[in-house]
Amino acid sequence: MRNQIFLTAVIVVFSLLQEQTLADDNSTQSNISSVPSLLEKLYISAGVIDEFKKFIGAHGGEVIEGLSKVKTYLQHYGYIPDTTKNFTDTFDEMLVSAIKSYQKFYNTEQTGQLDMKTIAHMILPRCGNRDVGDQTSSSSSSRPSSHVHSVGHYEYFPNNPRWDKLALTFAFLPENRLSENYKKTIVRAFSRWTDVTPLTFTQIESYNEADIKIAFYSGDHGDGGPFDGPLGQLAHAFEPPDGMFHFDSDENWEVEGEPLKLPSRVVTAIDLESVAVHEIGHLLGLGHSTDKESVMYATLPTSARKVLLKRDDIAGIQSIYGANTKTPRPDSPPNDGGDVFSGTSNVVPPFCLPVWMVVVALVNNIFL
Repeated sequence: MRNQIFLTAVIVVFSLLQEQTLADDNSTQSNISSVPSLLEKLYISAGVIDEFKKFIGAHGGEVIEGLSKVKTYLQHYGYIPDTTKNFTDTFDEMLVSAIKSYQKFYNTEQTGQLDMKTIAHMILPRCGNRDVGDQTSSSSSSRPSSHVHSVGHYEYFPNNPRWDKLALTFAFLPENRLSENYKKTIVRAFSRWTDVTPLTFTQIESYNEADIKIAFYSGDHGDGGPFDGPLGQLAHAFEPPDGMFHFDSDENWEVEGEPLKLPSRVVTAIDLESVAVHEIGHLLGLGHSTDKESVMYATLPTSARKVLLKRDDIAGIQSIYGANTKTPRPDSPPNDGGDVFSGTSNVVPPFCLPVWMVVVALVNNIFL
């Protein structure tokens, strides 16, 4: 019965939205062919409902066209070993196990099936770094680490990497020609971490000499982790002492004082500061948290703002670098890690949303 309600709702929404057009604001298409992008972003197309119908409730033993893409997605985020190649569309034991691990990490019922909760979560915008895994990475430096060590909700990279100094420098890639509003937003994200640790971050002009190198790229940019256009993977960062910090330039970034890139393929914005705070956690040595309220949680819905550190974030970072013994800024979050999650902003009228986001909203409202 629930499946019928869901599909009916999706069909109604799709019929209302099928005339909507999303103009592309960039004539250069991103290279997404090698990026694990579940359901190919589900932009408005006649196939969107079929994609959902054929995956909802899928379980072991079935053969469904497109399941190989689900396996690629799960491998990218650490749930299937990198050594596994040539995926098929069979719902085999490997996929069941991977889905259960994914469901366990995100604190949902471990059914081993592609139920609605699991699919709804998989298509949320997220960080490009891995969640879990004890696999061997294809390159020790070409992509974010494939290993994480869990302690409580927060996680570390292998061997608990950390910077061997507390005064770090950062620089922006000159070719990006970022506005001051973009730069100030990212600087503010650094301050979220200095408020609770003895770390300091100083901007310098020399990109090559900086400890942390911040850049915006589109598609394949040479680090083994190509971006996939709007939504999907938003950004990624590398463990200490690598210092590479990359944003997907195709996103519709929300930055105070800057206009949104509308019209575009994406009509809801991603909050730049929220993503920056998250990625800085990776730069400092933290992996993804299983605590949904933590800034180190892997996914970030569109229109959400999540910039203040939670107790889990603070406990994790202070276990590496210690606490800030100096007086924090007046507007800083409490150093004891209290409840400091901010709410959502930038609410967009429903009929401005891409259809896949409406579908996810329906899933969340009906089933989660």
